[in-house]
Amino acid sequence: MSIEQIKPYIDQLNRDKNKSHAYRAISAYQMINHIDQMIETYLRQPQNDPGAILLDVFGLLQGLFVAIDGLYDLAIGLTRYKYHININANPILHELKYVRNDIVGHPTHRTYYNGGTGFSLIKHDQISKEKMTYQTFIYQKNHIEVREKQIIFKDLIKQYKLEKNHILNDIYKYLIHQNTKTDIPEQIFTLYETMQLTQLENIKTSFINAYQLDKTSNHRFFWRASLVKTLICWHEQEDMLNELILYMTKVQISKMYEIALDMEKRRGHRLYTDLPSLLVKFYKFMRKHEKEAYELLTNLHDLNHPLHDGDLMALMMLNPPKEVYRLLMFLKQLKDSEKVYLIGSELRKYRRKNHN
Repeated sequence: MSIEQIKPYIDQLNRDKNKSHAYRAISAYQMINHIDQMIETYLRQPQNDPGAILLDVFGLLQGLFVAIDGLYDLAIGLTRYKYHININANPILHELKYVRNDIVGHPTHRTYYNGGTGFSLIKHDQISKEKMTYQTFIYQKNHIEVREKQIIFKDLIKQYKLEKNHILNDIYKYLIHQNTKTDIPEQIFTLYETMQLTQLENIKTSFINAYQLDKTSNHRFFWRASLVKTLICWHEQEDMLNELILYMTKVQISKMYEIALDMEKRRGHRLYTDLPSLLVKFYKFMRKHEKEAYELLTNLHDLNHPLHDGDLMALMMLNPPKEVYRLLMFLKQLKDSEKVYLIGSELRKYRRKNHN
């Protein structure tokens, strides 16, 4: 879908200088167009000079990074929400922010847990406008880890264009159906009580039909629905873990409920579920170790984040209570990115004590 199809809605925005949403959308629309021009020039113009190649590569990585921010802001500016965009569902684009930080953001000094530091080096004999390879050296006490990464720029650009097309299409479909009224929130309220897979599938079908979305849409409603399906089918042997899974199921269904209501500009019931005992114990542990542990929560939900494993190990080294250590060990052993996201997101909800 062309971004030009969004332009009439940009032109209709109320340019009240006391309100930010219109100018947020206008700025994002302009920047996305600028990045499209940069990408086309990047693909069209060959380069042989090493300095020119580096300039183009740096510009492309930073441009794509800015363009993704622009897509978020376009969605928020036009719809007030970011429900239509979920870049993390695309593994290549999800990794872009790490690559951009390694090469363009902080190549000469990255900080890791327990005082670790990292430095990235481009392999100059393996860089062109088609691809590049770089190494990151991570020093931690008496240990060094070397990570090597190759980037194929056409793959990166292709995934960006595909994702941008999905996002613009979903935004457009919302704009032409923004006055739609359904019983989807009521269906989700029933799902909160029953947690039946057949009910979940019926809700997804209703949502697709109501907003005329493609089945390839990465709308956050479908992402939340996927998480709920994972949770309903997830069973462990330990009662405390199953209590946590049940709680997370209720939380994700309530997120779907919130999205469905927001899409129709409605208000509904407050869906509240008591915290499970494992989370209560974890939050108590965090209160005692807040100073050294709080920053370690940031990446626990992202299995592919370079700091995920290290931050998790650092938490385990703080001598948590038996049940909390078991929870952290369970998280460490998980290799399913959705399950890691679900548990890590709940751990990240801990809020720092307000020091006056």
